Amino acid sequence: MSLLLAEGEQVVRKYRCAVVDYKSSDNSLDATGLVRKRPDTDGLVVVTNKRVLYYAEAAAPSKGSNIPAMHLQEAFIDRITSTEFIQADAKKNVMLPLALMIVGLLVTIFAILDDMEYMYLVPGVIVLVLGVLFLVLSMKGVDQLMMMKINTVASETGIHVSGMSRRDEQALSFYMMPTPEFKEMASEIGALIIDLQANGDACIAKWTSE
Repeated sequence: MSLLLAEGEQVVRKYRCAVVDYKSSDNSLDATGLVRKRPDTDGLVVVTNKRVLYYAEAAAPSKGSNIPAMHLQEAFIDRITSTEFIQADAKKNVMLPLALMIVGLLVTIFAILDDMEYMYLVPGVIVLVLGVLFLVLSMKGVDQLMMMKINTVASETGIHVSGMSRRDEQALSFYMMPTPEFKEMASEIGALIIDLQANGDACIAKWTSE
């Protein structure tokens, strides 16, 4: 997506703050280690002397669609009142691996104690091994969750065009992970916004030279 600037508008800072998977928001399989998602869309925050913009556009259309997914939001510098950022470790889901381990262990013990039930020994061991494997995979690596809010003085949406119900809009989310630049952005964007609000274009050289 090309970013069109208004007359006199200049880019002051740009952050590649997130990577996004527009195909799904479900991270339950990822949390168990069964599936590892590969977010391939950059989520960018661009700060100009007039606006703060977040935009992301999928590299390719989803299956069955001719148009790639996109997400664009903007807030005007002179209307911003506060910011909020959260970056935290994602909770690992170990219930499925533990359930498999318990079932596999019970079946294995039953097969060993009852000489007539050795036909269940191999399936029991297989289920037990799968449970251990999934537990190891679920604990390997730590995914990150993120949240960013740019709050403004506006309390109502000025323009709202949607083919979704309010309920669907509130439920709409995407699998997203922060990049190393997310922390850098969170630590300085507040000062940048205050500087732009107080000093306008006079502070651009300071921020673009850093």
